[in-house]
Amino acid sequence: MSNKEQYYPPKHAEGQFHCPHCGVYAKQFWANIEATRNNTGNYNGKIANLSGFSEPLNTAWTISSCEHCARKIIWLNDSMIYPNVMLVQNPNPDLDNEIQKDYLEAAIILNDSPRSSAAILRLALQKLCKQLGEKGDNINNDIGELVKKGLNPTIQKSLDALRIAGNNAVHPGELDLSEDKERVLKLFSLINFIAEKMITEPKEVENFYEELPVGAKEAVKKRDVQE
Repeated sequence: MSNKEQYYPPKHAEGQFHCPHCGVYAKQFWANIEATRNNTGNYNGKIANLSGFSEPLNTAWTISSCEHCARKIIWLNDSMIYPNVMLVQNPNPDLDNEIQKDYLEAAIILNDSPRSSAAILRLALQKLCKQLGEKGDNINNDIGELVKKGLNPTIQKSLDALRIAGNNAVHPGELDLSEDKERVLKLFSLINFIAEKMITEPKEVENFYEELPVGAKEAVKKRDVQE
């Protein structure tokens, strides 16, 4: 999935979203689940000789099927039970390897513990501040230094949103992230947004500029010296 592609997380009773199996934004087919005894005895070997049952399950149990890969997702109420993974955008490849590892680790545990996931993203943010040229010892101070250097206000708000949410995951605060999966999911997007604006876009501009004719770049230098 492209980092710039808008991500639609799996959500109960939605007609389409990014499938947690194949990662494709695809139509989802829905049904209630029913338990049916197979009279032929064609069961998993461990339960073939055990007593069976047939009955419609409570309507809280539902199942969706991805149009693209045909794999199934099982839901209880609004929660995704299977697969036990939450698909997120890939980490920006311009992030340091350690940050990308933290990002992916946070994604793996998001379903089981949004709070723990947010705490790992806070660690990733601390490392990101260091990648951006700051000390990496104190996130708040690092953001303050970036602001002094002319940090875009939108990026500043993104950094502080990540910092505050991460702090609340580590220490008791006003935000309860223990069950707020949607809020934590947005933190992944913020990490990538910050990386895109602070690392990727400047690098792309620099690479494009370096490919310009030497004479044209020399003329720019002379102009700037005169100014």
